Amino acid sequence: MKAGIAAAIALFGITISSAALADWNTTTQDDIFSGGKKAMLLGFVSPAQSVAFDCDSESLSLALLQKEKWPEGRNSSAWKLLIKVDKGEIHRFTAESAKRNNDYAQYVTFEKDEILKVLADLREAKSVVQLGLQSDEFDSKWSGTVSVGGSTRETDKFIQACKLK
Repeated sequence: MKAGIAAAIALFGITISSAALADWNTTTQDDIFSGGKKAMLLGFVSPAQSVAFDCDSESLSLALLQKEKWPEGRNSSAWKLLIKVDKGEIHRFTAESAKRNNDYAQYVTFEKDEILKVLADLREAKSVVQLGLQSDEFDSKWSGTVSVGGSTRETDKFIQACKLK
């Protein structure tokens, strides 16, 4: 009996710690306007950066989020956003910089067909997601990675909530 209790406690601990360490998370809520759902799939790059997929009944977007205040009067600019899952193809997007909220700026794209390809790759991810952001205007490049921990489960939740199947 003690061995069974110990095994159950160990299994519970592994389950809880695995969920706490997941690098991907999906949140859903009811959409008052459509009667459907709104959802966001987040992949954590660092404490200051995440990759976000958002959907509602009318749109699907992909954005790299950066923790920073958007200065008053700042203009949006065009950027190249690159995503590669494992050793797959590099998905290339034209993204626009913008204020997301009071705490985050974003580099966002609405290129649905290519976003759907990235989501399909995420469902099958085995090792790492690479991200790149580039601006010719500012002669700037940034790259980062996201672990794939929880990506299959959370991408499935997102796809179901967004009715993308």
